[in-house]
Amino acid sequence: MEYKNIVIGSSLQALLFSYYNDYPIIINSLRRPFRFDNLSMDVDFCGESIRNKSHLWFAVAFNLSLEGLSPFGPEVQALRINEDVISNVVEPGTSMKIKFEKCFVFDDDNLTVENEITEEPHDNYRVFDWMNVRRGTTHGIDYLGSEDDFVRHIYFYKSERIDGNHNKKDLVAVSFLRKEELDEFDNSETMAKFKIQKEMSAHGIIGAKSGLTHDGRQRKYNVKVEPDYRYVEPLGKRCYKDSERVKFMDLTAEEVILDYA
Repeated sequence: MEYKNIVIGSSLQALLFSYYNDYPIIINSLRRPFRFDNLSMDVDFCGESIRNKSHLWFAVAFNLSLEGLSPFGPEVQALRINEDVISNVVEPGTSMKIKFEKCFVFDDDNLTVENEITEEPHDNYRVFDWMNVRRGTTHGIDYLGSEDDFVRHIYFYKSERIDGNHNKKDLVAVSFLRKEELDEFDNSETMAKFKIQKEMSAHGIIGAKSGLTHDGRQRKYNVKVEPDYRYVEPLGKRCYKDSERVKFMDLTAEEVILDYA
């Protein structure tokens, strides 16, 4: 298999660069944009105005697949670049060779290269705590925010645990932590739960009715959330020295759109 130009990456900017330049892409990770991340501007893509990064990612991925520019799908397990050849391991024991003239690398997940590393990634992380809401599922709030690094953002969304048409919400909290802070109990999922419950109660979110008090007032349960799972996303990016055939790209999605669309 041989291509003149090829892209490696899984980020939105990698897919956009592939699409706008009509270059094939090897999607080397299952990482996708966070569902609540937005671009700084609306993008006209295939007749649709899109700002949400996740929505745009799937739209671009779908069109790349339709046009035959994503020939390897999402099953890539390991990549190695040696001079002008990419070794692509799709499944254990199965490897294919891809010859190229120019390779544009956006993301180095599952990738081994000979290029010199010029800078290691910094130790900052974005932490996602997905929570199931057990009490306090019905309210009109979609977002709560603070200036704290721990539980800075709380996004509410229609629960996907419940089938059918309903108005009950679960949530995801987003924190920004350094590597040494990740294992501290004060930044644990348990403490995130307590902080989220406090914030929800402070903004008037309450649980279901639970009868009357002795003086006839309506009694209601306090909110209750339970941790589902935590995902830790590194924010730093390893930097490499370009070679004649391999170029490491450092562009945002907005820059790709403005320069190549």
